[in-house]
Amino acid sequence: MARIGGEEYEARQAAMRRLAAQAGFRGVVAWSRGGAAQDHYAGVYYLTGFYQHQPFVPDLPGRWRAQGHAAVVLPVDGPALLLTGDGTVQEPGPAARVRAAPDLVDALAEQLRAAIPPGRVGLIGCEAMSAPWWCRLRSVLPGHELVGADDLAWTARRVKSPAELDLMRAAGVLGVRAMTAARGAATPGVTEAEVAAAAIAEIVRAGGAYYGMGISSGTESHTFAASDPAPYSGRPLSAGDLLRIDLYGSVHGYLFDLARTWVVGAEPTIEQRRLLDAVRDAVHAGIEVLRPGLQVGQVARRCQEVFERSAFVTHHGMPESELGGAWGHGLGLSFEPPWVAADGRDAGEVIEAGMCLALERRIAMPAVGGASYEDDVIVTDSGPEVVTAEPVE
Repeated sequence: MARIGGEEYEARQAAMRRLAAQAGFRGVVAWSRGGAAQDHYAGVYYLTGFYQHQPFVPDLPGRWRAQGHAAVVLPVDGPALLLTGDGTVQEPGPAARVRAAPDLVDALAEQLRAAIPPGRVGLIGCEAMSAPWWCRLRSVLPGHELVGADDLAWTARRVKSPAELDLMRAAGVLGVRAMTAARGAATPGVTEAEVAAAAIAEIVRAGGAYYGMGISSGTESHTFAASDPAPYSGRPLSAGDLLRIDLYGSVHGYLFDLARTWVVGAEPTIEQRRLLDAVRDAVHAGIEVLRPGLQVGQVARRCQEVFERSAFVTHHGMPESELGGAWGHGLGLSFEPPWVAADGRDAGEVIEAGMCLALERRIAMPAVGGASYEDDVIVTDSGPEVVTAEPVE
């Protein structure tokens, strides 16, 4: 599987410089967290292709600070510099000069003074910047005003390049393979953990990165996952159980995010069929209308209309939304805008070819059970391309 080439990273950095200048910034800092999770890595990875695998450890004054993080300093009129805790990197190396910095915060302050004139500096990755580090930077950089600028990253990553779309397709294929492996393992007597292991093994074997999952079954299928660091339990599955899985991972950083629900070892009951049909049919209805020029809110309203007409809602009434009223989100290097809702800040956003959306719905009713359905879709000039569709047998 091909990776993003150096020329594309250079083009991304040039585009980010232009966005920064238009916003009145002297430059930007992309701050990312690495380690075992893919929660806040996208800013640095998008600009340089670098992921920091060192896990987070608490600061130790005089020895290290912000271990498990990385930063890119990008002046509007100068080259990018990557700051990381370890300057020794494997090939292919990052698309930027690299400097090792055990104390990442003070090294960042030093580089900002050297490379960016005093003034406003956009900070991408605000959620990964802890308060003590932010306060330290403000105290030692009185002439530089750090301003939250995550919207610049969302703008830059909103429409994917052809190379990115190929990675999204590869990720979708891998996600379906992993979910298929989970379904094949889900037989009566097998535990949730064993089902999860089948999915994870398929991802790792194919060279992908496992990110996480929510899995629940039977009497607990209305919950997202076990209340434990492991998102699966040792509960054995029984014939007739609902099994609900929301699974996410990546190929070279680009995510798949899909959810499926099925009945273990038996045909669905009438009540279970109503549950399964409601989530699947509503999501499919939204996918069918995805076209360039449509507003995000219109997609959400189409999903809602079909859901409200479902047999499940007819018999049980409208359940509370498990997603804050949203029917999905943008997808790429992270779960990101636009948020597919009928109202709110993204409802009026116009969909463009090259965007990738994950449309989803989760129902949770303790007396009935729980179900999820989610697909990843690339928007093309000719309509939706579902990258997580199961192969036709």
